[in-house]
Amino acid sequence: MQKSYTFNYLKIYFWQGSSIVLNLLSMFIVIPRLADNPSIYGIYVVCISANIFLSYADIGFAGAGYKFAAESFAQNNLAEEIKIIGFIGFILLSFLVIFASAVFFLALNPSMLIKNIHTPLEADIASQLLLILALFSPVCIFQRILDIIYGIRLEQYIIQQSMILASALKILSVLYFFKTNYYDIVGYYVFCNLANLTVVMVNLFAAKVKYHYNFLTLLKSFNFSLKIFHRTKALAFGSLFSTIMFILYYELDAFAIAKLLGVDCVAIYAIGFTIMSFLRNLFGVFYTPFLARFNHCIGMNDIDGLRNLYNNILALTLPFVIFIIFTLCLLMAPLIYSWVGPFYEKSIILAQLLILSYIYSFFSYPASFLIIAQERIKMLYLASAISPLVYWIGIAFTINYLGLMSFALFKFIAISISSLIYFFITLNFLNLSISGFIKKIIRPLIVPLGFLILALWFLNTLMPMTKHPLNLLIVVLSGGLIVSISLFLYSLCSNQFRDYTHELIRKVSA
Repeated sequence: MQKSYTFNYLKIYFWQGSSIVLNLLSMFIVIPRLADNPSIYGIYVVCISANIFLSYADIGFAGAGYKFAAESFAQNNLAEEIKIIGFIGFILLSFLVIFASAVFFLALNPSMLIKNIHTPLEADIASQLLLILALFSPVCIFQRILDIIYGIRLEQYIIQQSMILASALKILSVLYFFKTNYYDIVGYYVFCNLANLTVVMVNLFAAKVKYHYNFLTLLKSFNFSLKIFHRTKALAFGSLFSTIMFILYYELDAFAIAKLLGVDCVAIYAIGFTIMSFLRNLFGVFYTPFLARFNHCIGMNDIDGLRNLYNNILALTLPFVIFIIFTLCLLMAPLIYSWVGPFYEKSIILAQLLILSYIYSFFSYPASFLIIAQERIKMLYLASAISPLVYWIGIAFTINYLGLMSFALFKFIAISISSLIYFFITLNFLNLSISGFIKKIIRPLIVPLGFLILALWFLNTLMPMTKHPLNLLIVVLSGGLIVSISLFLYSLCSNQFRDYTHELIRKVSA
């Protein structure tokens, strides 16, 4: 009999949910203070955006290694798991050297990265931020290793607990680094990196104690293994291609806008992009725990269990995705005004288009997991290539007419086209027709979604429109209340959602 991971899911959701609350506080407290100086904030956004490339330093092998490490864990083969993770660590280290060298060079020449640096102070700040990024970049190796070790065991909540404490300290540090007539963004960035380093050290020790993980053996496994390379290369190269396409689609906006339109436009775009990134992290919380279970099912050849899991994911996450996105779109104007003020009025429509890019998440996330778990390499190439191709072609033809708007508009158009592939993968795997999908999945959504739209349409006329923390709290709580009522209505309309939530409650209370 297979082990039940229900409580692991609940622990992950609880602790990650707590982390999300802190991230919200961070957005509400940190961003307004940083945004008070749009030029320096734009520089900060560009510099920390370079940090994103550390997430892809494994060139696809971490994703492939995660799959096979999860299968090794399911088969209780710790030695093979350590070999796979050591191989990933070697790949990360090799490319980290290249990344750090490039960032050091840019730190000496920040104008190569950012257009229209207005003063020597801004140039100095850009150089210092890039130098800090290079110095702390090795931390990412151990962050990725810990993500795999805890993730394949569905015990990410252990990492999340220490991350919550670090996030709280980062929020409190704002009171020190940003005061009246005092704006120390460099000191704040150093403190954030030190907090991340502390989290890594604590969780390395916890893994050694809890799992009896031999990190000396792991470090000795930091080498190139031809056997593991051949085992992982097909999926890794597919993941690498997917990663490159994702970078082209998602991660280059700030750099392109900085070079083509200037740092002030980066600041305006960054507000909407911050909200979109928050959604990305939020939906990652919903779906990432299931990735390990997909790989467990494949490792144990349990296709029926995988199909049942897929169905449950759709029923459980659909209302959260749709209700949250519609709520943010309909309350975007009062949210922006109460959060960062009227200077960022142009961010409203940009933010609405950007977050609509995630409207398909309820089926695109599980479909992408399925592609990886089943090692459908050609499909991985196809699904990955469409979005950046449509995105940058669209921008090239419209930026002279639409300006900043072209980035947000084609973000939505590109993902809408590529999501068609994930939609048909979902239909095929679940043996559903389009009409069957609408009847089973979409129809229960109609009544609660109708209520949500009408309620928010009315509330939108009553919301405060001036920058103040209390006004922001009113907007957020009002949206949260409407989402909660809509979820209750959805539970009345969807038997599958109601049965699944009742089963969760029964297990928790048992």
